[in-house]
Amino acid sequence: MKKSGKNTSIAIKDTKQLKRIQSYLKFNNYRAYVLFVIGLVTGYRGGDLVELTIADLRESIKSGELIVLENKTEHTRKHKFKRTAYLNEKLIDILKEFVRDKEDAEYVYPSKKGKGSGKYKMHIERESLGKIYKKAAIKCGITDVAVGTHTPRKTFGYIQYIKSNKDIYYVQKLFCHSSPRVTMAYIGIDDDILKESAENTEEYM
Repeated sequence: MKKSGKNTSIAIKDTKQLKRIQSYLKFNNYRAYVLFVIGLVTGYRGGDLVELTIADLRESIKSGELIVLENKTEHTRKHKFKRTAYLNEKLIDILKEFVRDKEDAEYVYPSKKGKGSGKYKMHIERESLGKIYKKAAIKCGITDVAVGTHTPRKTFGYIQYIKSNKDIYYVQKLFCHSSPRVTMAYIGIDDDILKESAENTEEYM
């Protein structure tokens, strides 16, 4: 279901669609692919991910975890705070290959128009990353899902919800949301409930 308004990207709930978008990014925009899979595994915001450097990735490869200073939001906390996410082996292998022959001072995705010179330019903007994700979805013929900067994070939340036997409190804790209601709306569970309620009445018609 498409929505309109601020931060309207939603979780990708279809595994086939999710893998197709990742495949497109992997072969057409590898830097965007790396940020996408990091977001999918860690649940970090796109705005925090674009600030990652090669040095950050090398440190995470050594420790097996990625620590970021998450920016404040209206639904979490009023101040920045550190959050730690553990990386799986598949992601670590992807990062090892990616950082090879790159310098620590580089951003994972430097901007073409940003300040600085060559590979040392400032990082891509969050909005630009969202447009790249959206383009990937369109190229794959996926137009019924609103894909954007927060799609990997929201998809992470939806996956955790399903894998935890639909424990919304567990996902709320992962996101540090202020309430389960916020988390349900954020990962698109409200839509699922409405759909299920309609399906539940079919046998009575």
